[in-house]
Amino acid sequence: MRSVRNALFAFLMAGLLSGPARAQAPVGSQQDARDEVLRKRRLQYPELARVADLAQSAPSELAADVLLRVAASERNQDRAWKIELLEDAFQMASLARQPNRQKVIGSRIVDRNRAEVLSLAFDQRLDRLSLQSRVVRQMLKLDKAKALDMFQRIAWPNLHSRQCRDALIDDVKEYYELATEIVSSGFTAEQRHRGDDIDLLSDQISRISSPVEIGPAAKLLADSSLTRDELGLFSGRLAASMDRIESDDRSFSATVGTADEDLDALAGALVIRQASNGGVIAAYRRYLIRNLAGKRCADTADDRLASSVMGWFNQSFASEMDSTRAPLVPDEVKPAKVEGKVDWDPFIDDAEFQRAWDEYLDLLLGKGHGPLFRSKPLSDEQKNAIEWRTQFDHFLNEIDDLRPAAGEPEYRYFYRKVTALTAAVTVARSGPDRERVLRQIVAFLRSSSFQQESVLEWYAQVQKTARAARNLGPEANERFLGELERSGNPMLNLYAVAARTVPNKD
Repeated sequence: MRSVRNALFAFLMAGLLSGPARAQAPVGSQQDARDEVLRKRRLQYPELARVADLAQSAPSELAADVLLRVAASERNQDRAWKIELLEDAFQMASLARQPNRQKVIGSRIVDRNRAEVLSLAFDQRLDRLSLQSRVVRQMLKLDKAKALDMFQRIAWPNLHSRQCRDALIDDVKEYYELATEIVSSGFTAEQRHRGDDIDLLSDQISRISSPVEIGPAAKLLADSSLTRDELGLFSGRLAASMDRIESDDRSFSATVGTADEDLDALAGALVIRQASNGGVIAAYRRYLIRNLAGKRCADTADDRLASSVMGWFNQSFASEMDSTRAPLVPDEVKPAKVEGKVDWDPFIDDAEFQRAWDEYLDLLLGKGHGPLFRSKPLSDEQKNAIEWRTQFDHFLNEIDDLRPAAGEPEYRYFYRKVTALTAAVTVARSGPDRERVLRQIVAFLRSSSFQQESVLEWYAQVQKTARAARNLGPEANERFLGELERSGNPMLNLYAVAARTVPNKD
């Protein structure tokens, strides 16, 4: 797979560095033209060209991200190169291993389970749908025709119905926000006259299959500049899509709050355009009943959610005069069956976490400290005390002694160790202590086999540690990036060079 991907990248890079060929030009002159374009770009943008070159050895999702950032850089004033970079990034994104973003249904202050760290990994927006959406949004600024063509070539993921044990749900909000921009500004006057924008919008609404799409689709329609008749038509199609969606309590319960708000906005838009909103409201009522009265999860089936949904619907939409919009009553939303709870898949047990957390707070705030958010961290001078230094050395020794437990999956060991090392660097004194921990972190990241198992999760921890280093100040940040560059790992080297040249502003 890697060899095929590299071959594709080489092909794409050849195109990236070439200019438009003249019709019927001799092969030699075409090559000369490409070489000249390459030479000028390398002279004018040596650092940006280096980043693009380094991306060649990275996995597809990382390569696409970096090429996108080079294209979006304010330092890059070469419009033709920007477009070529975006075209190549779009193609590389199509090879990303994760089809779409996912998000956790709940979280804590400290990530203690795989669901939460997976959500953190997806927040990088390195899945196929997010990457291609980001590329299209950037292309809209340069070439609307190309952006529209790209948008229509995005491969729509198969959104899955979630089980009660699932802690992650699909998140396609960014795609629908992009669709709003495309419908608003991606078509020429001639295309709009032919109704191409209406056809695209029709396709988007008609294929809805998951509860996670209800709110974003309603917002897409509410934010559009459709005429009264067009908005009425698509509201009817949204109503039909809602009637087709199968019950999925995990996705439904996690998104019903925002869906309520977006349906309210759509209903208001219909009223403003003097179109009927009764059909979509009636369909939403059926959708709510079907989900609230269907199979529910043990952690969402209590009366709180049902009461909240009933209260909102009855106050905002219910009509005593229209039976299809009648107020919801408790008997209509009583669960038919209650199933299991979410499986958080913790990578550290409560006792081990509490012990490590207490030790960390003692190092950060001092023994006998008060509440975390009301206490001041110790200064380097205070940390110079023998007692603190002894305690810190013990903390590091415990981290050094961490080994995979018998039968422990690689991801659990990886999370436990990298989280402990990142905690250590945040409390270490500036100078040799901090530098030692930074070297340990980079050595562990470089040697971990988890980067082959799940590059998104591994790379998210690189970013998390980099964020911790930045928070410690410019010196710590530069030291960490330097260690990454010297690591001998192509992905760590790429991260460091890209962080200096094209910082990620997303």
